[in-house]
Amino acid sequence: MAIKFFKLAAIILLFSFGFHIKAHCQLYFAEDMINVKGQLIDAVTKEGVGYAQVLNMRVRGGTMADALGNFAIQADPSDTLIFKSLSFKDKKVPVKDIVVTGNEIPKILMTPLRIMVEEVEVKGTAPKINLTGINVPKYAPISVELRSDYFATRPSALTAVFRPFSYLSYHLSKSEKEKRATIAAIRSEKDWKFLSLVYNKDVIARISGLTGDGLEDFMLYCNAFNGLPVNASNYDVEKRIRELMIEYAEKKPLAK
Repeated sequence: MAIKFFKLAAIILLFSFGFHIKAHCQLYFAEDMINVKGQLIDAVTKEGVGYAQVLNMRVRGGTMADALGNFAIQADPSDTLIFKSLSFKDKKVPVKDIVVTGNEIPKILMTPLRIMVEEVEVKGTAPKINLTGINVPKYAPISVELRSDYFATRPSALTAVFRPFSYLSYHLSKSEKEKRATIAAIRSEKDWKFLSLVYNKDVIARISGLTGDGLEDFMLYCNAFNGLPVNASNYDVEKRIRELMIEYAEKKPLAK
């Protein structure tokens, strides 16, 4: 008897739940669909927003406006349409607010996105275009005063056979030696300026933790044995200094 009572109660609850769901569900029928027309307008320029997306999320479908922003789509009066376009804010509009009486096409205003970009000054140089057809000599980075009187580059040993006088003058002339020494000093100075951006006393002090005379001694050791290339990175410098600290500690205890 109790089992029959529970079965009957379950059936009553099931039917009650079904009627409850049905009462709160919205039913859609094809005959209720209407043709929704409108035009998307830029709220600032008052021009049509071309090729915008018109979406009805209930049916997971939509259409696209034409070049002037005009669109037409089938929707239920209870639907809400979503309008999307690049450089504009998304807009949701209920269908009932779009459909109006009369022949006038409803206009929907789209708000443009405005992004402020800081001013950027760009400077650059480029070689002039040669329009004359005349061969232009290549630019030489070495000034005229420092160029060799005999060779543009270091001569090979074979040059001593065919041009012995020029070969000997290049290697033995005092003025030629001074020019080469000056060029080497200039290049070394440029290289050091570039390397000093990542390798300097402050960097060595931060990594080693040394101060005073201990820092001075260790920096002399680093300058003598660092072997860093001109284009060394921060990582390369830190790695090399830590290696030198180990070597330096083995040869001479670090005095802080």
